[in-house]
Amino acid sequence: MKRFLLLMLAVPLLGGGCSDDKTEDPGTTPPATTPAGTKEDPLLVGNLDGIDGKSEVWIKGYIVGAEAAVTTMSVGSDTPSRSNILLASKANEYRPEKCVRVELPEGSEIQACLNVVDHPELIGRKVLIHADIVAEGGSVRIANITEQEGGGKPVENPGPDPEPDPDPDVPTPPVTGNVELDKLYGYAEGTTGGAAATEANIHHFNDGNKFCEWLKLREKNKSEVPAIVWLSGKFTKENGRDNGSPWFDIKDTKNITVCGTDDFRMENIGFFLKRASNIVIRNIYIKMPKADNGADGISMQETEKVWVDHCTFESMNQTKDYEDGSCDVTHQSCNVTVSWCHFIKTQKSCLVGHSNSQTADSKITVTFHHNFFDLSSSRHPRVRFGRAHVYNNYFNQVTTYGVGSAYGAMVLVEDNCFEGVKLPTDICTFPAKPSGSSWVSNLQGSEAGYLYERGNVFNNIPADITSPYPFTNVEYKAYNGAKLATPYTYEDFKPAYGYIVDDAERLAEIIPSAAGVGKLTGYATAPKEVDNGGISGGGTDPDPGTDPDPTPGGSDLGNGWTLLSNGTTPATAVCNGSRLTLTACGKFESSTQSFGFVYREITGDFVATAQVDSFSALKETNQALAGLLVTPDVTTASGGDFIHAMAARSLTGFYYSNRSEAAGKGNKGALGAPDATTEGAKPIVRLVRAGDKFSVSYSLDGGATFGAEKSVTISGLPEDGKLLLGLAANSGDSKKTSEAVFSDVKINGQSVAFE
Repeated sequence: MKRFLLLMLAVPLLGGGCSDDKTEDPGTTPPATTPAGTKEDPLLVGNLDGIDGKSEVWIKGYIVGAEAAVTTMSVGSDTPSRSNILLASKANEYRPEKCVRVELPEGSEIQACLNVVDHPELIGRKVLIHADIVAEGGSVRIANITEQEGGGKPVENPGPDPEPDPDPDVPTPPVTGNVELDKLYGYAEGTTGGAAATEANIHHFNDGNKFCEWLKLREKNKSEVPAIVWLSGKFTKENGRDNGSPWFDIKDTKNITVCGTDDFRMENIGFFLKRASNIVIRNIYIKMPKADNGADGISMQETEKVWVDHCTFESMNQTKDYEDGSCDVTHQSCNVTVSWCHFIKTQKSCLVGHSNSQTADSKITVTFHHNFFDLSSSRHPRVRFGRAHVYNNYFNQVTTYGVGSAYGAMVLVEDNCFEGVKLPTDICTFPAKPSGSSWVSNLQGSEAGYLYERGNVFNNIPADITSPYPFTNVEYKAYNGAKLATPYTYEDFKPAYGYIVDDAERLAEIIPSAAGVGKLTGYATAPKEVDNGGISGGGTDPDPGTDPDPTPGGSDLGNGWTLLSNGTTPATAVCNGSRLTLTACGKFESSTQSFGFVYREITGDFVATAQVDSFSALKETNQALAGLLVTPDVTTASGGDFIHAMAARSLTGFYYSNRSEAAGKGNKGALGAPDATTEGAKPIVRLVRAGDKFSVSYSLDGGATFGAEKSVTISGLPEDGKLLLGLAANSGDSKKTSEAVFSDVKINGQSVAFE
C-alpha cells in the first residue's frame, strides 16, 4: 500500500554537506579522472550534494512518487502527477527531503513512459535518465530529459491529473482486505530464513541436547549456510546452554528457519538470538521459562530480519515476576515482525527497548499484527526509543495495559480490537497517571513516549475508565510537562512498507481461530525423518554450516564493497546510500590487528576523504580507531604482517597507524592538529597515495584545512597496482563492540555510495 507525504517544494540537497578538499599537498596531486555521469558510470541521486549544475549526464535513482501540485509533492502514488516524478537513492524512501524532483517534458514520449499516473507500477523501480542537473537556491532538480531506461510503455489519450488531497493532515488509512495467513508483512519484509537450504541442510531434531550442539557449531563457525530445522517431541531446560540454562542460543549466525510440529513443546526454555540475521521461527509452542538467567520465550539482541509467526506463548505460573518476556526485542534489534501469535495469560508479553538508558534502541523497528493477547497482563508491546507498528491485534481482557510507549518511542496503534480493556494504551507522559490515580500501569519515567491511535475498536469498555480513553500522545515531551514545538501527525508514525488490514470489527472472529500453533497447514508432522543434524553424541560430528563458496576476503555488500570481520566477534555493516554504519570489536596494535573493514579495489594514486559522524569507542586509546585504511592484502590481517596505512580518530583524538613491511614493526601515533576549526563541524580524515608514499591527516573545518601529514613508504606493492581501500573500525576490546558512522566518502573528489 503506497502512502503520501505533503511538503513545500523547497527540496534540500541530499547527503552530507562537507565541501571537497581544497588543500593541495606538493607532490601528491591526484591524477585527472573521468567524472561520473556516463551511462556506464551514472551519477547517483544520493550523491548530488555540492552539484553546481551539469548538462547532459546520466543519473540513476528509484522512482518513489510525484509532485502533487505546484507547491507540494507526494511520496507514494496516492496523489500523483504526470508533470513530474521524484527520484531517491532507495526504493522505499518516504521522506520528501531525501528526494529530487524530475521535470518530465510536457507531451513527450518520455513523459508517457515515466509518469506514475499511467504507470503506478513504477513506484520503487530503478531508472536511468539522461538529463541536466539544475542547481537553484541550495536545491537541485533534474530537467531537460532526452533519454530514459526503465520506464513503462506509453499510454494513449491519458486522462487529467487527479486532484491532490485537499487536507494532507487527514490520515490515509491502509486498504482493507483479506490478510493472507501465510504471508510476511511489516518491518521484516524480505526475511527468508533458510528458504534457500539444500536437502543436506534440512534437519529434524527430536533431541534437545543435539539441537543445542548443532546451534553451538553454527555459532562457532559463524555459519551463514541456509538451513531449515524441524523440531518434534519436548525440549526442556535440561537441554539448554550448559546443560541446565533455559536458553537455546542462536548466535553469530544467519539464514535459519526453525519450525515446530503441531505437537512439539518447549517447557521452561526459550530462544536467545544475538548478532543473528535472517531468522524465521514458526509454529513453536513455548511454555514460559522461569525468569532465571534472564530467560525469555524469545529474546533478540543486536539482531535483524526476524519473523516470529504462529507461535504460542503460555504462562506456567501467572505470577508477575515468575516469568519475564514472552517475545522481547532489545539492544538495537531491527526489522522484526511478530505475527499471528497466541499469548496465553503471559505476564510481560513483549518488551521493545531494554531500559530507560539504552538510547541506542532508537534503531529498533518492529511490527506486531494479528496477535491474540488472551487474558495476558502487560507489554503488548511496551516500547522504549524504537518504532513499533501495532495493527490488527486482538486484546482480550488484558489485565494491566495494552500498548505502552515511553522514552521517545514512536508507536502507531491502528485497526486493533480491544475487548473489555480498561487501559488500552499507556504513555509515559501527560495525561497518563493523573494525580491520585490508582490505575495499574508499569510506565513510569521522566521522558515521553509518542503514540498515535486510529481505527481501533473498543468493545465492552469497563465502567471505571477515566477520560481520555484511549490515551495518546503526539505533543508532550515529559509527564505533564513541556510540549513539542510542532505536534507529530500520522505521517510521522506510519511505516514505509505497504500493508493491508482486516476489518477491526471482525478481529474477534478472525484472530482466535487462526493465531498460534496448529493453525497452519503442513505442520502436523515434519517432512523429513529424524536425523538430529548428524550429531551422534559429543558434538564432534560434521560442521553443520560452512559456506561452500565464501567470498574471498569477506562478505559481499554489493556496489563493489566487501565486509571483512577480522576478530572473534563478527563485524556488521549497514549501508544507506552515502552513509555507512560499521560495528566491530578488537584492537589496533603494533603486532596484531582486529577490526571490521568495508573496502573496495582501487588502482593508481588517489586522495580519499571520509567524514566520521560518530564513534562510540569503549575508551580513549589509540588501539580503538575509526577511519580510512588501505592495504594490499587482507588475508594477513589476523597476523603481525598486515601492511597498511590508516588515518583515524579515537574516542576524542586523531591518530595514524601503519606497517610498511612484513618483517617490520607497526607504528602508530597522534596526528598534528589543523590550524583552523569550525564549531560543530564533523571531523574528516584523509588518506593520500602518491606512488609508494602514503600520507594521512585530518580536518576540523569541513575539509578546507588539514593538519600536518604523517607519511610512510610502502614498497613491493602488487604489480597490477590494485590496493584495497575503505573504512575500518574497532572498539579497543577483543569481545565488546563499538559503532562508527561514516558519510561523505570521496575518492579523488568524487562522492562514492555504499548501495
